[in-house]
Amino acid sequence: MRLAVLAAAAAMLCGCMARIADFTAVSTKNADIPGQRLPRVQGEDMSSIVLFFPTGQPNIKTAVDDALQKSGGDLLVDGVIYNKCWYIPLLFGQCGYVVEGTPIKLPASQRVQ
Repeated sequence: MRLAVLAAAAAMLCGCMARIADFTAVSTKNADIPGQRLPRVQGEDMSSIVLFFPTGQPNIKTAVDDALQKSGGDLLVDGVIYNKCWYIPLLFGQCGYVVEGTPIKLPASQRVQ
């Protein structure tokens, strides 16, 4: 009995940590950033769920990179990050991140190589 209680207590004390995103710059304030503003864009990173098991770990950085690659911009402003999930019970689903923002193409003199 003691072994079962000890095992249950150990199981409840477990935890995990996952890296969510990497930022070069981040702010919740409006800022006047020089550069060419491009049309608003969306990027996403989704992972599938088969039965109850996820097939990967979605990442916000990958969703941001997807948006920047689609737009040709150097950074996103006025951005929003969504967590998106859908699931058909006992069959299949997807969970991940959708990033939406206005890409800015920086002048060549401001780009870091």
